[in-house]
Amino acid sequence: MAIVKLKLRRSSQDGFLVILTVKNLDEETEGFLPPLPLNLESSFNQWQSAYRQIEAVRSCVAPAPGLRLTPKTVTIHSHAEHTLAVKDELNQWLNTYDNKWLPIRDKLIAIAQQLHQSNEEIRVIIDAKDIDLRRLPWQEWNLFEEHYPNAEIALSAPKNKNKHSDKLVPQSQHIRILVAVGRSDGINTKDDLKLIQDLEKDGVEVLCLMQPTRKDLCEALWDEQGYHIFVFTGHSGSQEDGQIGWIELNDKDSLSIEDFKEALKQAIEKGLQLAIFNSCDGLGLANQLAQLHLPQAIVMREPVPDPVAIDFLRYFFKEFTHNHKSLFSSVKKARKRLEHFKSDYPGAIWLPTICIQSNVEPLTWQGLCDSSPPKPTVIKSDNSTHQPKKNIKPWLLIGLLGVVASGGILYFLPGKKSDSDFSSVAAPEGTWFYGGSTSWASIRQYVDPEITKVHPKFELRYTDAINATPGSGTGIRMLLEGQLTFSQSSRPIADREYQQAQQRGFSLKQIPVALEGLAIAVHPSLQIPGLTLTQIKDIYTGKITNWKQIGGPDLKITPYSRHFEDGGTVEFFVNNILSGEKIGSNIVYVYDTTDALRKLASDRGGIYYASAPEVVPQCKVKPIPISRQGKSFVAPYIEPLIKAEQCPNQRNKLNIDAFKTGQYPITRQMFVIVKQNNGSLEQQAGEAYAKMLLTNQGQKLMNEAGFVRIR
Repeated sequence: MAIVKLKLRRSSQDGFLVILTVKNLDEETEGFLPPLPLNLESSFNQWQSAYRQIEAVRSCVAPAPGLRLTPKTVTIHSHAEHTLAVKDELNQWLNTYDNKWLPIRDKLIAIAQQLHQSNEEIRVIIDAKDIDLRRLPWQEWNLFEEHYPNAEIALSAPKNKNKHSDKLVPQSQHIRILVAVGRSDGINTKDDLKLIQDLEKDGVEVLCLMQPTRKDLCEALWDEQGYHIFVFTGHSGSQEDGQIGWIELNDKDSLSIEDFKEALKQAIEKGLQLAIFNSCDGLGLANQLAQLHLPQAIVMREPVPDPVAIDFLRYFFKEFTHNHKSLFSSVKKARKRLEHFKSDYPGAIWLPTICIQSNVEPLTWQGLCDSSPPKPTVIKSDNSTHQPKKNIKPWLLIGLLGVVASGGILYFLPGKKSDSDFSSVAAPEGTWFYGGSTSWASIRQYVDPEITKVHPKFELRYTDAINATPGSGTGIRMLLEGQLTFSQSSRPIADREYQQAQQRGFSLKQIPVALEGLAIAVHPSLQIPGLTLTQIKDIYTGKITNWKQIGGPDLKITPYSRHFEDGGTVEFFVNNILSGEKIGSNIVYVYDTTDALRKLASDRGGIYYASAPEVVPQCKVKPIPISRQGKSFVAPYIEPLIKAEQCPNQRNKLNIDAFKTGQYPITRQMFVIVKQNNGSLEQQAGEAYAKMLLTNQGQKLMNEAGFVRIR
């Protein structure tokens, strides 16, 4: 189980500090999310108001806030436009091009890229205290929809601080479920109860309390054998701020969690692992239960119509108990199956919500069925020395992938089944000009001739700029100026480029097609075991100027680089390796990589960075291993190193596996940049080229060229 967590805290500035962490990583990514837009707040409030104005909702909510609703005559006041408006505004906010937010978006996409390879189940946790953030349908963010299609989005509860967490196992040899049926006038709780009682056929012990008194409920919770699951069905509600919730036990007793917290704490101490409130507006209940360190709960965000509540419970237990899915997968599947309520209750699919402590593993029915029930697995804290087998590395720096929304960016989902070959893609006839990143040179060499064989009337012409150095920035500039049909880039589109496109009456979109590593090269005679990322940064910012400062010979360092303005590799290097620090005054600038490698071959103290496929196979320079810190160096080539005198009979081969798994510290994505202009022929040509690269044939050829396939 992979855990991706977004922690959002309101900053002293106008917005939210966001910290992204992944299970078992020692480092974290920070960003800053602009404040909740007024349009999003307004859209959400309009949806909520319209939803609650449905006849069934309005008539049932009036006598007591937060009731579970029984439809009578359904009159639709909440139209589909309200849910679409919330989704659109949410995506415009989360797809903002604010530079302080982009690192979070980039890293989320990088994580998805890696986890797709590992086939781990992913859970995404939103750790937010603001009720306005907790109420949002985060699962509608198209980044999650496209890159985390099988992940359920949950809300975080505080970490389990219970000193007796190692004893949280019910003593019973059977799974025990406590069901409390509260005040249920006007709603159908019989179906809920029957669904749970049917589990007795599988050996589950079900204890049911029908409209109990406070004493009855407390005594049941104090039972010495303990329970695995607690289910409440009936009327409930929460305060508007989401802090306090209550359940209505009977006609007289309306209890907040505070009113029976000692009994709940006792049940939790004896192994209660899940509470399900199949009732209305349960965020307040979840908040209070979290403070008691209940491992996980399922609640409804809003008032829930009776048929919605019943169907959810039916679908959930089918997935959880019979299909043996995890808690997250079961909730996601059950929630998705509420889709048929869209016309009657727009937004009902948003209601079921998991609230979970981020340091415990979610339940599985198989785990509960074991004769010795498993105790919650506590995840090691951030300072743990435990290392996972597979991991997303903090320096896996993937270019930004956007979504078609306000910014007009589009990406294709890695991992979808690709078409088999170039012939499966329709390509418009004509002559199409392209150019850009020098890192694409080997891709052009391997791919373009094969495209021409299949589509001879799809004529591709590589074009360099006049009086400008080649590179990603140059290519995008030529695309903006109408000199290219599409461009090739080793970095994402910059904000300024989006703005320039909009000023010219069109938009740009970036399509990721491959992953590659960045290699550091030195003279073959230089004897050093490798470099850390910090040492590379210090060399290029002028803090380290002699190789003896880092264990090498007494030799002046000559750092070579292309100019920042035109090269995507340079911009990536400065932004991500140098962390935006000013490049040193000791840099020697070169025209392109060929020029740099020629100089490096005769300069014993030289160093240069470039695309790994351009560097690793070279005979006259030496690529060196690098590490994030310490001496855990990873080479960009398959070891052992082929020495210069053995080349070209033998050449170093790229360490594709290290790039793919993220073991190698510096990787990035490659993009096709297309001008989006009302489906013009130029747009069709650029999209056809990208689609061909994403076919199985295209991905294989790019793999042969030294790049990592993303499909």
